[in-house]
Amino acid sequence: MRVYFDNNATTRVDDRVLEEMIVFYREKYGNPNSAHGMGIEANLHMEKAREKVAKVLGVSPSEIFFTSCATESINWILKTVAETFEKRKRTIITTPIEHKAVLETMKYLSMKGFKVKYVPVDSRGVVKLEELEKLVDEDTFLVSIMAANNEVGTIQPVEDVTRIVKKKNKETLVHVDAVQTIGKIPFSLEKLEVDYASFSAHKFHGPKGVGITYIRKGVPIRPLIHGGGQERGLRSGTQNVPGIVGAARAMEIAVEELSEAAKHMEKLRSKLVSGLMNLGAHIITPLEISLPNTLSVSFPNIRGSTLQNLLSGYGIYVSTSSACTSKDERLSHVLDAMGVDRRIAQGAIRISLCKYNTEEEVDYFLKKIEEILSFLDLTGNNRR
Repeated sequence: MRVYFDNNATTRVDDRVLEEMIVFYREKYGNPNSAHGMGIEANLHMEKAREKVAKVLGVSPSEIFFTSCATESINWILKTVAETFEKRKRTIITTPIEHKAVLETMKYLSMKGFKVKYVPVDSRGVVKLEELEKLVDEDTFLVSIMAANNEVGTIQPVEDVTRIVKKKNKETLVHVDAVQTIGKIPFSLEKLEVDYASFSAHKFHGPKGVGITYIRKGVPIRPLIHGGGQERGLRSGTQNVPGIVGAARAMEIAVEELSEAAKHMEKLRSKLVSGLMNLGAHIITPLEISLPNTLSVSFPNIRGSTLQNLLSGYGIYVSTSSACTSKDERLSHVLDAMGVDRRIAQGAIRISLCKYNTEEEVDYFLKKIEEILSFLDLTGNNRR
């Protein structure tokens, strides 16, 4: 049996999405920027996809832009907004538990002379709102925060964050990394006072290679990639029409089926929590305020990398952190920021579910974990 429990890293493409994409590789493959019939046809489908995404998110199609991935979207927003403000304001605020796409970009900006402030989080991974309020000042031009954490699943109070930021300094802009939201929790931009948001299609059963960027009308943005002037002159490069069409369909399906999928994933996670706790596991994820599909768990006497490798031998795939940093032997920056005991952090693995996972897979996983623990205890290999 093959059990894929690493859905926060990427997901399989929904069959309905793939079916809709194929025609744009085989028949409707025109460049959407070409002036002839096939180009016009491709462009029409791309714009319909833009309208679908906008409708799901509760915004205008003119506020939706397509990129190659969320990392590009994040770099585009953070770097060019900083360029816009560099002669007037120099302070950016984020948290220490952000994805590397944000944290590494912040490091780059700090080397360019910008002042980056980090709002601490509590032991559950929730941003400390009172500390955020203290940090926002007249020099703050941007706050960037993730809606939900990719490692432990903690859901952030984005509405409260934006309210506090705008109240303290109405000119401060807010970017939300919403990559882990679609298909897991309700998320709409319609009532949020955010100025920018980033999404990635392959996180909600869409294709890899498509990022979705929300840029509120009237806020500053500049091109990061220059060339032919696609995406209304702001993101050059021929658009990935099959991927864009697939991304829009995947987002539609994810939102339409959210309630059923979330209940299913929550049920599987509850079974995992019960079974793992019976085996002596320490649950890191704050279950009551987290994504229904995400579970960070630790066996303190066993390295997470050891468990990951042994499980992989049984065809069970989990991670020890974000896929972007999973080959790094250092402790998770997320768990470190949460103040998780080092021994627990070293033993952490991340299980992330999707709508396709089954109870049979959970049973198989628990059985194999028990076998692994018995083997390690018998051989004494669980001692550091």
